[in-house]
Formats: sequence, C-alpha cells, structure tokens
Amino acid sequence: MEAGEILRLEHHPPNGPAKKKLVSAYDLAQVGFFLFGFPRNGFGSIDVTHDCNLRCRHCYFFEHDQPQQSLSTTEWIELFEHWKRTRSRLEFPFFQCSWVGGEPLIRKDVIEAGRRYFRYNTIVTNGTIPLPDWPDVNWYVSIDGDEEMHEHIRNKKGIYRRIMKHVSARPHNRITVAYCITRENAHCIETVVRDWSKVARYFTFDFYTPMEGADDPLWVPWAERDRILDQLLALHRIYRGYFRIPERTFRLMRSDLAPDVTRTCLFARKAFAYDAVGRLKKKCVMGEKADCGRCGCVVPYYMRSLTDRPMVVRDLAGEAWRGAMRRWGTAP
Repeated sequence: MEAGEILRLEHHPPNGPAKKKLVSAYDLAQVGFFLFGFPRNGFGSIDVTHDCNLRCRHCYFFEHDQPQQSLSTTEWIELFEHWKRTRSRLEFPFFQCSWVGGEPLIRKDVIEAGRRYFRYNTIVTNGTIPLPDWPDVNWYVSIDGDEEMHEHIRNKKGIYRRIMKHVSARPHNRITVAYCITRENAHCIETVVRDWSKVARYFTFDFYTPMEGADDPLWVPWAERDRILDQLLALHRIYRGYFRIPERTFRLMRSDLAPDVTRTCLFARKAFAYDAVGRLKKKCVMGEKADCGRCGCVVPYYMRSLTDRPMVVRDLAGEAWRGAMRRWGTAP
C-alpha cells in the first residue's frame, strides 16, 4: 500500500537531522546486543522525584502509591557508590540510565550529579521547564497531540508553545519528541510529525498501556493499533532520518507479534527501575499494576528488534538490496 493511501496530509520533510559519525560507540554497543544479548542491569530507569508540575490524563505514575519524599542528591550518590562497591560490572555495569519521574527537571541537581555514573543518559521530560544545556544526554520531550489535544491531555493551557520555545532554544541538544498514542490523540500523529520535524531531531512512539483490570477508554484496541502502525510505517519511510527506532520495531508491535514480545519482556528480565526512594520497582518503570498483556511501551519491542537475529539479518539484507537497487537506478 502506498503512503498516499494511508496518510492524510502532504509531507515535505526538512533536510533532516545532522548526520552522525559513521560508526558511533552506541552502534558498536548494538552489535554487542545482537551478538550477546543485553547485559543484566546494563540499563534502566530512575524516578528522580515523585513530584510533577502536571497531572496528565494518560500518565501511569500517579496510578500507583508514591512515596511522600524523594532521596536527596547526597543519598542518591551514596547509593550509586554502594552499588559500585558491592556489585561487579557484570551485575551492574552502569551502561545507560533514563531519568524519569514525576518531572525529572524538578530535580536537576540529582541528574547533574548522577548522570556521571552512567555512560549514556536519557532524560524524559514534559518540556515545560527550560532544558539545561546538556548536549551529552538524550532528551525525550513528551508531545501528545497538536496544541489543543496536548493541552487537553496535560490539563494545562499555554504549555504547548512554551515547550516548543524550550526545544527551539536548544538546537544542539539531542531532542526526541516522544508521542504516547491513545484513542484520543491518534488522529494528530501526522500533524505533530510535520510540525515538530522543524525543531526536534527525532521521533519515537508508544501506545498507551492501561493498568490491570481497567476497561480504559484511552487504550487503543488491537485492530486500531494495527492501522495506526501502518500509518507510522508510512511516515517512517518519509521521515526516515527522524525516527529513532527501526521499522521492525513497529512490526513487532502488531497484534500478531506483540504477545510474544511482552510475554518474554526483555525489560522486565534484564533492566532496572528504581523509585524515588531507591526501591526496586516490580515489573518495569510503569510499576506492578501495568497490564503487560496490553503493553504499548516501545522499549520491549525496541529491545527485541535489536536482539532478534533472524529479523535483524533479514532487514539488513533487505536494506542492502534496496540500497544497491537505488545505486543502480532500478529501485521502485
């Protein structure tokens, strides 16, 4: 099916994100993931704080009881030092950490001190607080619709343009727009990709994950999800340089393949997730109430896409063939 049969808007991508180095350290790490799998506790998440300046309609965080206090910066550093002293690099290699919350930029002090322990760092923020000039981290700014829809979901007027101003102010930061797809905002995907490709480097997409036992109207049923994935794949081919994840990640999120991915979730088995007082969370960053059978979090699908050897080999072979056809001028 052609992209024009799936997409509603015309798309004329800008020139694209700045080209990266031919082979980065993370590219080499991905080769390691392909060959040897993910190291246990090599990556994960830390809830920097239980506080947030927003109360979003689709947020999992406040579906759980949260501690009334968070660890101080000193206490977090003491905990990291304790891990370094008592755990071998095979048990906790300090490879990658996602700093989340709550709103993590409420506690910039913790991130400033703690990120030095990890080789790679990601900060997931709602973008309403100005972004520090930290070009060495990966920023994920949550945008969940056009201006009207985003502010409806976030329950706060005036924040959409403020967020775009904060993102535009940091052109040298590695900023990814992170879009959580619900039944309310699925119709805005094209608009957000078109508009935010002018100011952000990358995009990534999740589907909303409900809590166990909830008949949640925000959850996207499987048939609808498959149709949206067709749209995302069409956008991926147009904005190829802007998408953080390979096409096969979206294929793994389809109704026929997703159950196997979530049943053997690599995040639950391999990663760490700590709450704001340094306690290990059950299941994953979303906590023990998350409904794994309806999981839409991109992380386990992305992890599988890097370690499913037959799928990776098929995709690389297909890309090599298409590249050769383009070079010879015979590609469709």
